[in-house]
Amino acid sequence: METKSEIFSQRLIKAVLWNICLQTILAILLVFLIQVDLIHPLTWISSTFNDIASWKMSLNIVLLGLVSFFQAYIYGSYYSMPIPKYFSRFSMFLNLFSVHNIVFSTLYALNGYFTMSLYSSLAKSNYNVLKKKCENYDGQCLSEQSLFLQFAGMWMGLYYFTSAHLFGAAVLTFPHIYQEKFQQIKLVISNIISMGFQHSVTPVLYYCVFYYVWGNKPRSVVSDVYSLYLEDPPLDNIINLISSGIWIGLWFYTSLFFVSIYTMKTVFNIVLTEPMKFPIESEKQMTLYDALSQRSQFTGYLGAIDLKHLSMVDPVRRSQIFTLSQPGGHPRNWNNLLEKCLFIIKEFNKELDSVNGDTNSVDDIHLRKGLSKIPLTPPSSYSGALRNMAQSPHLLELKEHKSYKLETTFAATAKEEFNNFLQKLCQKPGINYFFGEMVNTKLKFIFIQAQPVMWTCEGLSYIVSASLKEDKYGIVQNDLPLVLSTLVNLKQNLDKLTKPGIVPRKHILNDVLAIKIKSALLSSVKRSLYRIVITFSKFIHEIPLDPDVQIALQPFLMCKEA
Repeated sequence: METKSEIFSQRLIKAVLWNICLQTILAILLVFLIQVDLIHPLTWISSTFNDIASWKMSLNIVLLGLVSFFQAYIYGSYYSMPIPKYFSRFSMFLNLFSVHNIVFSTLYALNGYFTMSLYSSLAKSNYNVLKKKCENYDGQCLSEQSLFLQFAGMWMGLYYFTSAHLFGAAVLTFPHIYQEKFQQIKLVISNIISMGFQHSVTPVLYYCVFYYVWGNKPRSVVSDVYSLYLEDPPLDNIINLISSGIWIGLWFYTSLFFVSIYTMKTVFNIVLTEPMKFPIESEKQMTLYDALSQRSQFTGYLGAIDLKHLSMVDPVRRSQIFTLSQPGGHPRNWNNLLEKCLFIIKEFNKELDSVNGDTNSVDDIHLRKGLSKIPLTPPSSYSGALRNMAQSPHLLELKEHKSYKLETTFAATAKEEFNNFLQKLCQKPGINYFFGEMVNTKLKFIFIQAQPVMWTCEGLSYIVSASLKEDKYGIVQNDLPLVLSTLVNLKQNLDKLTKPGIVPRKHILNDVLAIKIKSALLSSVKRSLYRIVITFSKFIHEIPLDPDVQIALQPFLMCKEA
């Protein structure tokens, strides 16, 4: 069976190859633009082709490939692992110095260094060599412009790592309508170039200030190690830095570095989010149920979006869900699919309950299984002197290990008392600031991972709506109350975080991406409920629902829910 790691690895290799091709095209365009000569166009074109076909260009392409593999390792590690949970200031502070972040910050610094050296060498400048021949002395002198750019490359790599990963979340953006790769790249390439040149201004200013304050220290170290003289005016002086014009080259190379990073990120997002069809039944390939069981993983996202596409535009696979197993006549496909979908929604509901302070959430899946085992009529009274064990299943548990029960009770009590002590301790003003849970950060973490929940709700609602005409055995209608109750429960939990005047101040989000996902999720749940309620509007009063659920569905039935 094809595993989740194999699926991800295949796409990662494909993304690396696409990235190398695009980076090579950008490098060729750079060589073409640097040698521009409108007066002698033939010379311009011939010299460009000579440079492209030279061994130096081949070496640069190899370096580009190494940089791309560095980037693939970095992004592959981020996307293949769940987002870590850091909900307190102390845990966030410890995360800054984790081994994971130290390794990736080093890789980003090397990535920036190699990229800056690569583009400076393509420009036929001497800024990628630290040594030069002295003009006023015998021996070798330090080329501080080269030192300035090489340190700048590491600075830019660390700056992007800090802004994009340390204080941000690396998430894949799945498009609602997937287009061809060339079409997507063509649509975003102009935006990538403009963003690269705009976003490079701030880190260049920061680096110039940093070099003005601390530039003499790395210059002294390099001069002492290589026994080099400095005959040029030092660049840790504002006037010398401006007059040298090196800051213009730094801004240009930094812009190219950001264009390279954004291009790579876009290519990875396009390739990794390509839709994948999972079979409903298979012994050799990963099925849709297996993919849905990995909600927080990369494969779980592919499974959830495939469920949505299946329910909307794939009647062949949809018909497999409505079939009965032979022999046996059991709706195994539907039962497996429903269990996975409800598990995804239930786990998300639990996380929202923990934020809202609700601890009485119902485990719908276990409730469904439990209700199927409870007899609809009470057992008859016992007759005779003997007890009917079949009519009283609870009497089978006649023996009970009291010592084990006491040990379990003592352990649970001790654990509860310890947790209460920690909660009281964390409520102290000074301790609560560092060790208290930040609800805003927790909400952001929850909603950033809500995309599979959104697609699962919509996919489930499309399948349920299609079952009215396509489900000839009526297997879906048996679980219709459970589906409606689960979606209503999710909507009510989201309403507690959305309605104005009700939301506590600490529950207000300030992250743009999380706010967008929260609004999209609430709209998706409402659309799902509307779709099911309108489809079964003629039979809605015949569905056995709890009174609370019936009241919550009335606005949808009258089309008054905004």
